[in-house]
Amino acid sequence: MDLHATLKRIDEKGWVRVSVSEPLQTNEEMQRAVDALPEGYWDFASVDTKEWTHGYHAYPAMMIPQVARSLIQFVRDRHPDIRTLFDPFMGSGTSLVEGILAGLAVTGSDLNPLSRLLARAKTTAWEPEVLHRTAAALTRQVSGLHVDERDWPDFKNLTFWFKPAVINDLVRLKRVIQEGVPDSQKPFFWVAFSDTVRWVSNSRNAEFKLYRLDDRRLESWNPDTLGVFHKTLERNLRGNARFYERPRTRADIQAFDARQLGFEEGVFDLMVTSPPYGDSRTTVAYGQFSRLSLEWLDLAEPVDPLPRHLDQAMLGGKPQQGGGRELASPVLTRALTDIGDRDPVRAREVWTFYQDLDRSLVELARVLRPGGFQCWVVGNRTVKGVQLATDRIIMELSEPYGLEPQAVFSRIIPAKRMPKENSPTNETGKKGSTMNGEQIFILRKRGS
Repeated sequence: MDLHATLKRIDEKGWVRVSVSEPLQTNEEMQRAVDALPEGYWDFASVDTKEWTHGYHAYPAMMIPQVARSLIQFVRDRHPDIRTLFDPFMGSGTSLVEGILAGLAVTGSDLNPLSRLLARAKTTAWEPEVLHRTAAALTRQVSGLHVDERDWPDFKNLTFWFKPAVINDLVRLKRVIQEGVPDSQKPFFWVAFSDTVRWVSNSRNAEFKLYRLDDRRLESWNPDTLGVFHKTLERNLRGNARFYERPRTRADIQAFDARQLGFEEGVFDLMVTSPPYGDSRTTVAYGQFSRLSLEWLDLAEPVDPLPRHLDQAMLGGKPQQGGGRELASPVLTRALTDIGDRDPVRAREVWTFYQDLDRSLVELARVLRPGGFQCWVVGNRTVKGVQLATDRIIMELSEPYGLEPQAVFSRIIPAKRMPKENSPTNETGKKGSTMNGEQIFILRKRGS
């Protein structure tokens, strides 16, 4: 294949046009500093990943706090003038919490309303005694509250996902939080409520995609909803108390789409983020994970999609027809060629995701100041037996927008829910590797 002038046809309507970027070169000093670290430094195999407020709520593909912490420290040790941090795919707010603990002014954004709730709660410290008094009052009020079916929320498949006794207890909790908790404290209690919704639902809550329990397990499934809520609340109260003891800055939480950020040009010094692996339908289903909580919570802003449409609104969620932006990544083109030979439809889905990611890269470069840094933690997924080297693809796509690689390295994921192999084709004996590691790289925007 001639990568100097390649036109790869994805189907009859769409084309990907690519050009060649220069061979990868990193910053010698920064790469040498990374390479000098002990083997396994970035794996963090035996650390507490739930310290501070990081344990408030489950969330898919959460960044390890120690990774964000070490990246912030690594860059600031060499560039102490960094004052601001931005995460455009903030998820539950891991990098924002670590930025606050490092004394930075932090800003995060995400399309998911649940993500914004979690990030607001995790980056806020309430006076512990005040929260304890509110929690005690809530406990006294909720147990004796009368509810019946007339009080149940109106959303599709309510009784498919929740048993009647669970619905009644969730209604009790929601009413007491709405009516008895001061507005300033509500995010803290809504997070505990949301995590409870997930754990007492009829879903297989050890997974991030939304699947119902099988009939055998469902028959014996009778969760103690109030007990789960109180246990969750106690855990989060301990996290808040520890966070309250530390000096803190405030977080700015936004609902911007990474493809269209509402910030002025060059306002951030440092970006630390972990983007989606691919479109939510075929990788990590953030929308499916969040749907039941969002149906119970009244979080949506006017611009937000409906809970059941959230995955479609994210990167790669809407298949594109016709041509798109020029994608300056030979690595991506080779992968699309191989996937297209096996399955043209999957090739188009992959292409759509990287088209959307490329639109985000334009914006992320725009809001970064000249001389600023981007720290990326990515997983390289496999489609149709073809690995998509998202780390190299982002580096190649970012080069025309003024970003230069500074250091590139990887980490092993020590405790992983997925098996090391799966059967992506569902054919007997055919196995494929899942993501058992993450790639980390640091880019810097040209200029001073």
